[in-house]
Amino acid sequence: MKELGEKVNELNQSIVEYKFKQALDKFYSEEVVSVENEGDPTIGLSAYREAATKFFDNVTNYSATLITCFVSNNMSVSEWHYTFDHKEWGHWDKVQISIQRWGNGKIIHERHHYDH
Repeated sequence: MKELGEKVNELNQSIVEYKFKQALDKFYSEEVVSVENEGDPTIGLSAYREAATKFFDNVTNYSATLITCFVSNNMSVSEWHYTFDHKEWGHWDKVQISIQRWGNGKIIHERHHYDH
């Protein structure tokens, strides 16, 4: 089994290359819980895949730059600078912190923090 650091690096590369939807099955647990800021959680991989598809289908001019990342025990924390255009939200140019808890080699819980 790959070390967690290797998995996180591979996931981060998928995000940079705009291949997040393809990475869902590889890195996310079927029972994943994902939260944007203090919003309602998205529970389960099926619901998360649906939300990700809806999001990415509305995005153009995507750029993701990894600022920093660290891994400790079963957690990873990444700081990102995202820029893109979204059909509903307009232009995005934001820094986001993503915190993920891993179990059995997959993400079981994550939270993304960014300024609205």
